[in-house]
Amino acid sequence: MSPIRKGLAALVPFVLGIGHAAADLPDLAKIDRTIRKEPTYTAKQPLYGLAVFGPKAEARVWMVLDKSKPDAEDYDVLHIDLNGDGDLTGRGERLTPDEDGRFRVADFKDPATGVKHPNFNVRFLKKDEPSVMLSLRWRDQFKFGGGYPDDPDDGYLHFAPKPADAPILWLHGDAPFRFQRWYSGKLPVGGEGDFKVFLGQPGLGRNSFCAAQEHFLPEGESVKATLIYRDGMGKEQRLVCELKERC
Repeated sequence: MSPIRKGLAALVPFVLGIGHAAADLPDLAKIDRTIRKEPTYTAKQPLYGLAVFGPKAEARVWMVLDKSKPDAEDYDVLHIDLNGDGDLTGRGERLTPDEDGRFRVADFKDPATGVKHPNFNVRFLKKDEPSVMLSLRWRDQFKFGGGYPDDPDDGYLHFAPKPADAPILWLHGDAPFRFQRWYSGKLPVGGEGDFKVFLGQPGLGRNSFCAAQEHFLPEGESVKATLIYRDGMGKEQRLVCELKERC
């Protein structure tokens, strides 16, 4: 998190400049959402999510929340296409939660690269409505996962009632990274304000950003953000801020 210490002539929303053009990103909207084979679900309404892997998001891992009994209070079964073959009925692809409520895969193998990412887990959160968080140790080096919103008041990722509407998380922990802010609001006139940013990869759908979940940049490395605003005369201004503090 880094404070902005420049006075502005008006209340303005801030924009975080992204260092890589949108053309560099895979078009997640064009990903094939076909599921080749599905189990018979117990839940009246299973919930679908999709994780994609690889620098071009070429490998698909479907996840479907299900129930062990039709009248179960929570979703306590996860079907996950671990090998990315489009078949959710394979051996070892029906998970039940551990004591802490997480669905875990100890040694997850990246279907795009063959690299192992330990401690892959899916955490089901039940508050006003079901939400989900994913996490793994990318190349066994640092925690990486999602899905995060751009406004912390918006909660976390929600799976969808059908594959066509499923959110897509791009689990790609290799650089280049993109940025997403973790604070909403306006900067104060003539005063100080701060905002936080995540480093990671954008997904598709509400609350689908994936980010590094621990400090992993070398000491001395920082992030530059560009604040774009209009001054009191209506002229566009840009303020480059170096984000050095680590939350």
